[in-house]
Amino acid sequence: MKKTALLIPVFLVILGLAIWALWPQKKTTNSDSALTLYCAAGLRSPVSEIINQYEKETGRHVKVIYNGSGALLSQIQIGGGDLYLPASNDYIEEAKKLNLTAETIPVASMSAVIVVDKNNNSIHTLNDLTQPNVKISFADPSAAIGKFTRNILRENKLLEKIQKNVTVTKPTVNNIVEDVTLGSVDATIAWDAVASNYPAVKLIHDPILDQHPQTTSITVLKSSQHPTEALHFARYLSAKDKGLPIFKKHHFTPVALADQWADTPDVVIFSGSMLRPAIDDRIHAFEKREGCKISTVYEGCGTLVAQMKAGADPAFYFSCDTTFLDQVKNKFEPGTIVTKNEIILLVPKGNPKNLHTLDDISKPGLKIGLAHPVKSALGKLTRVMLKNSHHLEKLQKSNNIVIMASKGDELVTQMQVGALDAALLYRSNALASESISKNCTIISLNRPDAIATQPYATALDTPYPNLLHRLGEYLTNSEAKKTFLHYGFTWKKN
Repeated sequence: MKKTALLIPVFLVILGLAIWALWPQKKTTNSDSALTLYCAAGLRSPVSEIINQYEKETGRHVKVIYNGSGALLSQIQIGGGDLYLPASNDYIEEAKKLNLTAETIPVASMSAVIVVDKNNNSIHTLNDLTQPNVKISFADPSAAIGKFTRNILRENKLLEKIQKNVTVTKPTVNNIVEDVTLGSVDATIAWDAVASNYPAVKLIHDPILDQHPQTTSITVLKSSQHPTEALHFARYLSAKDKGLPIFKKHHFTPVALADQWADTPDVVIFSGSMLRPAIDDRIHAFEKREGCKISTVYEGCGTLVAQMKAGADPAFYFSCDTTFLDQVKNKFEPGTIVTKNEIILLVPKGNPKNLHTLDDISKPGLKIGLAHPVKSALGKLTRVMLKNSHHLEKLQKSNNIVIMASKGDELVTQMQVGALDAALLYRSNALASESISKNCTIISLNRPDAIATQPYATALDTPYPNLLHRLGEYLTNSEAKKTFLHYGFTWKKN
């Protein structure tokens, strides 16, 4: 009996361990959440150092696959992944054509050079590589340097002459430089940033090669299951105070225009209120994907310009009309024109007052709503149109103007509650409201001076120029275009 009593606790422990072993366990490793980066072999030195630093600082993990840029592209097509960092943007363009890429951020540049042993004094130019008995190592055409070398030599009618001396072909740029250091060949053509890491070799610049520096960029893949995390690493690697100093240390030339690092970038956007229906949802989607914070101020452009002249410094400005961006152009990069928008006459359904032209709005006893000529682009453009058509003075004398709104959507509200017989506002203002579409009628004025042009621009002094460039592209890509057209804008962006 005593023996049985002693065995019971032992049995329970064993049973408990068996149940624990069979029960689905929560994984404690980070392997499933780690990002997969496909990286050109020639970029291994800076990238491995950046990843080590990134993982220590953030606790996040990145797995890397190193190979030739072309071989990596083939692997991506089969296996997917999160990020792609080839040695040349040519491969980014190929990946785009294959519909594999999302966001792309430029990182650094490098140039091709002739690489020889440091004691070699017989090779000085590309023409010297055509000499008899010169042994050359070439990279495989699937590697960025291999593809680049063949294209440049072919363009300059040197490929056939030099290729006769190629005794070996290797898969990566590192391999061909190592061939020179081992003395198995006399020369190769490699990236200067890679060859600079080998003290036993000498780098020779040739004018033909120097004319074609190559930029490398990192791109988020559409196959990524963790796009926000992928962008987080891409921003870190390309940040001027994080990844780029490490690229520079390894002899790459960092891009001139780079973002400052921030775990969660925080930016302020100013936008004319007439653009809100077309861009507001996309701004929130961009904010979520990028892992950033965006504070958007929607107002009449006159009000926004006044705030900027008083010292406000938004990072991005989407203007209702080019004339308002022009007033603060000293603060921004040149604008990108996106759309045009037409001023229309909005009347109640059925047009009970029989209003069809600008002549009609001065009829006695009407209640007309206009936008304020100083506070909004709409008001300024409306005033110019009325003045050009000789209707302004007549309308003012009629005392029909009962509202001068600071922005178009205020006029929409007044039309909804039946406070106005008519209003002059943008077509997009009217189409943004389902109630207006059901209960009002849009009358086109068909005047060339009733058209506003909408540009966006990035601030000159923003610490996040690349992020905001991506924002501009996202707000105006092919999907965004459908939204703008839905709200009555005319598309103008090339």
